[in-house]
Parts: sequence; structure tokens; C-alpha cells
Amino acid sequence: MRYTDRSLRILKYAEMEAERTTKIVYPVHLLLGVLLERTSVCAELYINYPNLTEILNNRVKEIQFDKGDEGFNYEPFTLNISQTTERVLVHAENQMKRFKQVYLNEGHIVDAIFKVNDRLTRAIIDGLDVSRILEIVSLPRDMVVSLKDYSFPSFPKSGITIRKAKQKDASSLKTFIEKEFGNGWLDSIENGFLQEDIPIFIALDGEGIIGFACFDVVRRKKGLFGPMGTSFSNRIQGIGYTLLHYCLGEMKEIGYEFAVIGEAGPLEFYEKACNAVVIPKKFTDHR
Repeated sequence: MRYTDRSLRILKYAEMEAERTTKIVYPVHLLLGVLLERTSVCAELYINYPNLTEILNNRVKEIQFDKGDEGFNYEPFTLNISQTTERVLVHAENQMKRFKQVYLNEGHIVDAIFKVNDRLTRAIIDGLDVSRILEIVSLPRDMVVSLKDYSFPSFPKSGITIRKAKQKDASSLKTFIEKEFGNGWLDSIENGFLQEDIPIFIALDGEGIIGFACFDVVRRKKGLFGPMGTSFSNRIQGIGYTLLHYCLGEMKEIGYEFAVIGEAGPLEFYEKACNAVVIPKKFTDHR
């Protein structure tokens, strides 16, 4: 299983918390690890719930863990983990695969913690505003990229062709998207092909389209990047990164000072690829 850098840090923090308490990594330690990871949505969760760490630590002290539970080894942990923690990670991996992603991230982990119906975990999260926690960490988030000082990066040579889509590409692109991602994006793609200057870039190899990215197509909103997708068999090759920057480069040329990435799933990808920042949630109270 592949992990994002942030999720690996969360697992390491979880081990640190387990080392000083139960000596075995339980799901509550994963949640404490999220709170210790003070970046992006994890930092936002900490800010919105400044007393959540204390609440969880107090519950760890109060709950009677099975003293006979020795746990078992599970990579990439160095401490043993509980069976429930394994169930959390398996559920998180299944969630990752469901969304056709290739890296396990913090959102998958937090979602799985609350979905695994375990007695100890239920006792730990009892009374917490689970829906808000999930809204902050696990649901897709809007991000923003400043284009004021943006510069188009250089790319290594490859056998992949990146170019603007033409009207003749409409049918094959829609077929590709429906096969790889379903039909949820087809209306937005149609909006793109209705424009005189089609704001869609496609990636091609010898056998046809293997990826695409666009902007100004979702609900015909200006300055909104996406959707973007690469065929599952061609992930982790830099194709998405290249398509993203072709779009951002053109948005910069048009005159946009910012690009909004709507409902981004792999947050860390955009943070690293183009210094995108998550747009904070606004809540009426702070529990």
C-alpha cells in the first residue's frame, strides 16, 4: 500500500502516542496522530477543536483496554497494532480504491476510524461531532492557487503528447471519461466543447487518450480548475502534474490571478504540485 507523506507522519505520531500509553496502536492513536499533524486540514481540525486532544487522551486513560492483547506486526508500523486498527487501515484502503486513488491519505484514515464499528472506538468517539470532523478532514475540499507569481515548470521528455482538445476529440474523450470515471463529469466536458476556445487539455500515447484536465467548464464558472483524471494504469507518471500545469499556465495567460480547485480529493498532490491551499471551512461555533 502507498501512503502520502502526511499519512506516514500521522502513523508515526500515532506510534508515539501508543508508546507512551498502551504500547499497542489503537484507532484512537490514529486520531491523535491526525491532531498532531499540524498541516493542511489536520491543522484546521486542531484549530476547530482545540480541546479534542485532551478529550481523547482522557478517554484513553479511562477505557479498559484488553491487557492480554499483544497486537501484531503491520507495516509500516514498528509497534504492534490492534486488530481494530488493522480493520481501520483495510477500510481506508478500500475507500482509496473506491475513488480510484493510489495513495492512502488522512481523509481515508479518519473516515475509516468512524466507520469501523468497534466497542473501544465507539467509547472513545462518543459525543464527538463526527459529521464536522469528517467535513473538515475526509470530504473533498476546495483549494486555491495564486497565479500572480506563477511560472510554468519544465517537464522531462517523455513519449506522452499533451495538447489542447479539438472538436474531433469530443467523442473519444467522453468515452475515455465514462470508462475510467463514470458519467458524472460528462456535462462539464460538454460545456468545454461548447466554447470557442476549448479549455481542455488531453494526454495521448500511441493508443489514444490516457488523461485530461480542464478549467472553466464546471457549471461554466470562470477560474475554476477541473475536472482532471488519468487512466488508472498510467498513474504516478507525472501525467496529472503536467496536465494541471498546462491548464494553470493558460489560466495565467488569460489573466486570472487565482485558480480555484473545486472539491479536490488528493489534497497533498495539489499542495506539492502547485502550492495550492485548502480554503478554510467557516463554522458558527467552536466546540
